[in-house]
Amino acid sequence: MTTSSTRPRIILVHGAWVGPWEFEPAVQILREDGWDVDAIDLPSTGSTDGLLADAAAVTAAIERADGPVVLVGHSYGGAPITQAGDHPSVERLVYVAAFALDAGESALAAMGGVLPDAWGVENGQVTMGRTRDERIEMIASDMPPGVPREVSEQLADLFRPQSLRSLIDELTQVAWRTKPATYILTENDGIVPPPFQESLAARSGADVIRIAHGHAPFQEDPAGFAALLARVATPQPVAN
Repeated sequence: MTTSSTRPRIILVHGAWVGPWEFEPAVQILREDGWDVDAIDLPSTGSTDGLLADAAAVTAAIERADGPVVLVGHSYGGAPITQAGDHPSVERLVYVAAFALDAGESALAAMGGVLPDAWGVENGQVTMGRTRDERIEMIASDMPPGVPREVSEQLADLFRPQSLRSLIDELTQVAWRTKPATYILTENDGIVPPPFQESLAARSGADVIRIAHGHAPFQEDPAGFAALLARVATPQPVAN
């Protein structure tokens, strides 16, 4: 059995508009199973900071770990782990419905270069949905059948504005060119289309794992996601 002393630390990097809270149920399960886990807060959420500030936050978390790490980026979080992930301590990149971008690309450019009509823009910040009702509808569209609308309402009230700059800043470093990568592709995603995920995963050369979940599998099925992440992050024995 792999012990915590031989396991890498898992560093979870959230997407736009949200925070480390999105991972909380899965984090608790992983820690109970003996994993060392950090879910970091990106400075671009709730501010006007850019991609490089987010990448610096990822680098700081790597260096605090003082040992091997696996970086896990969700959605926009794929951009800062790509920028910061070419670090000697990083053993693997894990993209969860995430932006595995290339040098010279931005998240917005990858989406076609135009902000969706449903996003609001004001004072250098972007909101998911121009109104609370629009935000609720966007979240609800990604939920599994049968989930009460109240869940989407509660989540919508946790969302914060995202820095526009973080979405238009271009990457200058591309860690998936030098590090092993896994792409967890969410087949029922109503936020980041699966064909778009397929194209990013194929270009990066990542191992692809397809799961029948929406955009936030760690909320839909925390135990299943934690088990999958533990399997991906577990060091593989070296053949003699």
